[in-house]
Amino acid sequence: MAGKDRVDVGAVQRALETQNHPWEAAENHLTRLSGDDRARRLGVPLPDEEHLALLEQRAVQLRARLLEPPSVAAAALPAAFDLRNIGGQNYVSGIRDQGNCGSCVAFGSVAVLEGTARYTRGLPTLDSDFSEAHLFYGWGSTVGVNCNTGWMPLPALTFATNDGICFESEWAYTAGNTNGGSAPANWQQHRAKATGTVDVTNKVEDIKAHLTSVGPVTGCFVVYTDFFSYKSGVYQQTSGKVEGGHCVAIVGYDDAQQAWIIKNSWGTGWGMGGYGLIRYGQCYIDTWSNIAVTGVNVRTWTSAKKVIGGYSTGHDRNGWVYVQDNGWLHVGGTTGTAHVAMFADLLTAKEKGAYVNAYSDDGTIKTVYAY
Repeated sequence: MAGKDRVDVGAVQRALETQNHPWEAAENHLTRLSGDDRARRLGVPLPDEEHLALLEQRAVQLRARLLEPPSVAAAALPAAFDLRNIGGQNYVSGIRDQGNCGSCVAFGSVAVLEGTARYTRGLPTLDSDFSEAHLFYGWGSTVGVNCNTGWMPLPALTFATNDGICFESEWAYTAGNTNGGSAPANWQQHRAKATGTVDVTNKVEDIKAHLTSVGPVTGCFVVYTDFFSYKSGVYQQTSGKVEGGHCVAIVGYDDAQQAWIIKNSWGTGWGMGGYGLIRYGQCYIDTWSNIAVTGVNVRTWTSAKKVIGGYSTGHDRNGWVYVQDNGWLHVGGTTGTAHVAMFADLLTAKEKGAYVNAYSDDGTIKTVYAY
C-alpha cells in the first residue's frame, strides 16, 4: 500500500544537520511510496560480495587519488563542464520518468545516445528522442530482462551498437509496456545506432575527457534510503539502508564542488528538476559501470528545413550541405550524375530559401524533396 515504509524525511534532515547540511532533503513523490514501489524505481542488480569488495577497493583508491595533485592530463581539462550549458546551448534531452519499473538502465543508456548524437554534431535541437521501450522491452526481453530483473549499461548499449533502436514516436514508453507497444516492421528506416561502446569505469579523468569531447556517460551506484529525498546540493550518503542499484546519465562535473552532474529518470519532481549532484567517489558512481558510446548514427527524415550552406572539394561525389537543425550531410546518389543532380537541387533550394525534406542514412542524403 502506498505510504507504507515511506521515507522518514525528518530523520534524514536531522542526520544531515549533524553533518553540517552537506545537501538538502525534502518530501517528494518518491518518499511517499512504499518500500516495494521505491525499489521498482531502481533497476541495477546489486553486485555479489566479491564484486562489492572490488568496488569498495576501487572507491578507496579513487578517494586517495582525489587528494593527490592533478596529472598533466587532468589539469588540461576544464574545472567544470555541463552539457546543459555549452555557450548557452543545452545538449541534454529532457527529463523522463521510468515509473513503476526497474528500467533505469534503459533511460541512462538512451540519455547517453541522445546527448552524444546532439553534442558530437553541435546540434542542441537535433531530433534525438530515441525509444527506451525498444531498448528495454524489445532487446532486453530477448535476454530475459524485465521490470523485476533490471539490467546493466554495457549489454544495453551493446544492443544499441549492434542492432540500434527506433525513435520514441514509433514505440512510446510506458512502465511495464502497458500500452502494448512494439517496434514497427520498418523501424530500421528510422533508427539510431551507436558506432561503438567505451568503458571508462574507475577512470575519473577519462570520464571527464569523454564528457567534454563526445557526450554523456552512464553511472551505476548503490542507492540508500536518503537518496530518494534528495532535493539539492552535493549528495553524499548520510543515513538509511541499501535500497538497490540504480543507473543515471552523467552529463557534467564540477571540481570546485567535487561532484558529478547527473540526469535521473524519476521525473522533474525529484532533485533539481530531475537533475542532481553526487560527490566524486560516492556509492560507486564512478567506479562501477561507466559506459559511453563513441558516436551515434541516425536514419531519419529532416522534416521541412532550409539548406543553410553547401560545400564541395571538387572530388567525385563529395558534395555536402548544411541542413537546418541537422548539420552537415553528405549528398548521396547512386551515380555521379545522380549526385550532381541532387546537389544542384539542394543548392537551388538554398538560393530560393525553399524548404527541403531529406532522408539521411547515417549522415548521407539518399532522398530529397524540395518545395
